[in-house]
This record gives sequence, C-alpha cells and structure tokens, in this order.
Amino acid sequence: MKQHGKRARQEGAINRLEKTLAMHEANAELTVAIMEDKKLSTGAADKVESIRKQKIAAHKKTIENTKEKMR
Repeated sequence: MKQHGKRARQEGAINRLEKTLAMHEANAELTVAIMEDKKLSTGAADKVESIRKQKIAAHKKTIENTKEKMR
C-alpha cells in the first residue's frame, strides 16, 4: 500500500514547526499575541514565560517524534 504524500506532509510540518519554534525562542511577542487572541490575561510576565517554555518544549518534542516516524 502506497502512502501518497506522507513524507512531503511530514517534511512540511517539520519546516513549519522549526520556524514557529525559532520565533518562540527569539522573544515572547508571539506568545503574548496568541494569548491575546485567546483572550487570556497577559499581565503576569512569569505566566507568559511559563507558557512560552511549554510551547517551546512541545514543539521540540513534536519535531523529534515526527523525524523518528519519517520513513
């Protein structure tokens, strides 16, 4: 059974995640914008930083898992 375009989708996902990860690592502006879009409080700097760290860890794990599953 042939997997049509699976590798291309995985490579595209990795590229998108790496760009997003770089933006999150650069500064907290992206995290603040996401929080504002979701109508979450952005007043506490430590809360923003905590969410930013969680997003960075999640993106790294997703990239790692996707690379492992690529065939």
